Amino acid sequence: MNWPETTMEQVVGKYLSFIHNRFLGSFSSPWISHLEYIYNDLDYMYCLIGTFTVLLSLIIIPCYVSYSLLFSPNKNQKSFITQNKTSLLVLLLSYISLHIYDHETNHGITHLIAGSDPKIQQLLEKTPILRRGPKPPIWFRNPNIQFIPWMIQNEIHARQGIQYQRHELVVTDCIDKSIPNCEADDIMKDTITLDVFPPLEDENDDDHYFSINFPKSTPVVLFAPGLRCHSQDLPSNSIIRAVYGKGFRSIVVNRRGHTPGQKLKSPRVNIFGDVDDLEQVYWHVKNKMISPNTPIFLHGISSGTAVVVSALSKWDKRALLEPHRPSPQFTAAVTATPGYDTSRALQPDRFKWPYNPLMSQMVKDHFFAFNEEILRSYDNDAYQRVMNASSLQDVVDASAHFAGYPNASSYYHHTNPINEMQYISTPVYVINSIDDPCCSIDNLYDTSLNVDHGGKSYVELIKNSERCLLVITRTGSHLPFLDGYVYPFVSDPLSNQHGNEGVMLNSWADQSIAEYYVAALEVYNERRFL
Repeated sequence: MNWPETTMEQVVGKYLSFIHNRFLGSFSSPWISHLEYIYNDLDYMYCLIGTFTVLLSLIIIPCYVSYSLLFSPNKNQKSFITQNKTSLLVLLLSYISLHIYDHETNHGITHLIAGSDPKIQQLLEKTPILRRGPKPPIWFRNPNIQFIPWMIQNEIHARQGIQYQRHELVVTDCIDKSIPNCEADDIMKDTITLDVFPPLEDENDDDHYFSINFPKSTPVVLFAPGLRCHSQDLPSNSIIRAVYGKGFRSIVVNRRGHTPGQKLKSPRVNIFGDVDDLEQVYWHVKNKMISPNTPIFLHGISSGTAVVVSALSKWDKRALLEPHRPSPQFTAAVTATPGYDTSRALQPDRFKWPYNPLMSQMVKDHFFAFNEEILRSYDNDAYQRVMNASSLQDVVDASAHFAGYPNASSYYHHTNPINEMQYISTPVYVINSIDDPCCSIDNLYDTSLNVDHGGKSYVELIKNSERCLLVITRTGSHLPFLDGYVYPFVSDPLSNQHGNEGVMLNSWADQSIAEYYVAALEVYNERRFL
């Protein structure tokens, strides 16, 4: 997909207009308006500086080096590097400038695509952060570099730990899930964990976190974390802090194989998550953990979006076609950086190097090597195929039998989240970034292979939906979405609750999602008590 980029002519033209309008034609304006305009256009200025530096380097360096080599009287007395350190320094700075900036010439969003529901416009009026898009720090615009401060914070937050209240739930499953209306078998029983914050009741614990009590009727966000992730690192737990600051309770579903240190008790693992397991979680939470009529939201992060979209498709379709059968219902949902078609999204050309080989090995170690005994005893050949897989897509293909399907084709036929996404009627906020190195934006523009979709792309299906809202940003990488030109930090609601006056990285995605949840409670008031 060829994305429109701001041309240099547009940049120069914008600055000529800026100089004329702001300094020649409007000196009567307050000085603060000049600063505000410059601040908002700092990305253009940065692009100009980087570009002109490189252009000058291309002219000056060859001339300078040639002169030094041919005409310098000291060329035999000094090394090449010593003679040309100035030009080499300029070249190095130019290289860093371009690669840190990574060719972007603007911030914010490129596309905002909404479904047909007129209430989406009401929702947008209440979500200014969402409409604005991220304004990344000047030196952290490159999608790979954005990971650095974000991962450092993730490690700090994970080590500090949020003091969740842990609940355990035994879930069951069929042996062969490709059989319609199959019955659960005890051989596939396992225990998953649900981590709740703030706690549902007073634990009489001395830890100050457990003194934070919300009523049982507090709106709940049910989280499906990313691949290999868990409640302390979804990845990151800043979203838990952000929604807590808006008055929401979080329940993180550590699906099979994801609870740290806990081995599988059955040979069943679907690394994207299982819809049937999630439905058992929903009814347990709704009937045994919270008050009746408590608003519930569903939130998928990275690979966790696959089970969220699959679940919404299945349950909303059931509610439409089989209204006599109870179906999980949500006030609204979020999918942050989805990959769409799981049969293609993890290929090396979509899930980029070096993340693909790194994640492939980490998935093998985390899910399969760690559970080698029980998985080998169930299907040694499948286990060996997984361990020999060369890419992340190959790992998923080879693990189909452990997810409950005879082969990869059957697995994707029954679990691919895009299969029945046209049935989703729940309000869903979808976030993608153009520069995401792990979930390529090209995935969004793929033509659906489902014959029921009539040759439409996934972005067209979203346009034709009822309540989906898709935001595509210029920057954000895979989940960080750092925000703030100079000071990319915000107050940490969790630390400040206890007088610590802490801060955390400002993630536009986290802030816009928390804002969306608050707005959805008001705009979709009729869905509060489903």
